Amino acid sequence: MKHLYIVLFLIFSFVARTQNYVDIAKTHYANTPVNQFDSTTNGTRVQEYGLDFIYPIQLKNGNAILTGFYAERISTHTSPDHSNLTAVGTVLLKAGINIKHTDKISVTYMLLPKLSSDFKDLGIKDFQLGALALMKYKKSENFTYQAGLYYNGELFGPFLVPILGFYYLSPNKKFETNVKIPVSIDLNYAIQPWLKGGINFAAFVRTFHLNESYKGNPDNYLTKTTNEIYGYLQFETKKGLILQTKVGYSIGRNYRVYDIEDRVTWGFSAFKFGDDRTQLNTDFSDGMILKAKLIYRFSLD
Repeated sequence: MKHLYIVLFLIFSFVARTQNYVDIAKTHYANTPVNQFDSTTNGTRVQEYGLDFIYPIQLKNGNAILTGFYAERISTHTSPDHSNLTAVGTVLLKAGINIKHTDKISVTYMLLPKLSSDFKDLGIKDFQLGALALMKYKKSENFTYQAGLYYNGELFGPFLVPILGFYYLSPNKKFETNVKIPVSIDLNYAIQPWLKGGINFAAFVRTFHLNESYKGNPDNYLTKTTNEIYGYLQFETKKGLILQTKVGYSIGRNYRVYDIEDRVTWGFSAFKFGDDRTQLNTDFSDGMILKAKLIYRFSLD
């Protein structure tokens, strides 16, 4: 048991004091009702699986090396005639360091290399390299500012996202807010010690290389863009296992196929500059999403 406590200390000592827990592992499953393609009566579902894991290694100077991975798989039809069932996935490695500059300021630097593809074949076009820098400023025991910048070499071109936000936990520890604009927002309230109700928002932009031809076009990529808002209930056991059951709705969702040479000049958050690409498929409608997430969480209290 002593060795277990030492390992847990190494894992969690890099976490900001304001947040009284850390999520080591998360897995999720999501599915949608049938979403209708534009100008047709045909539709498709979107099905998604994901797994997220992080493991920090504490250094003697108070900093920490951060390691982990993220994997996901998404499947949907990309044409109304159902001739193309597109299944794509991501395997991403996390490698970085958290540096505690002062008692109030810490900065996380991460490299995020990944394979993002249909995995029918693997080559240089399936590889992407991303990076993240995120600063946390601890204003008080209950409030932390967050600011950072995310970059990824997407298949449509360079993509940058500035991040501004904060984390707040009420003194009675019932109300929690975690905001990272424009990426995510989470608000929740503890109804019972084991039950929380909340809402959250998440925005995604990702690209996947398609090794197989699409309707005669030999080399393509899929762009996933979606903004999702959820209401959820969260059930927590004393052993740190958490189940979230979520009902949500997508806003501005699209899964668009482009020729691999059809790119933008660069992307900045929701904006694409020099975007005169020709879409090769048909959009389908926004709609509901049903999602379940299982989390292994360690409390710092």
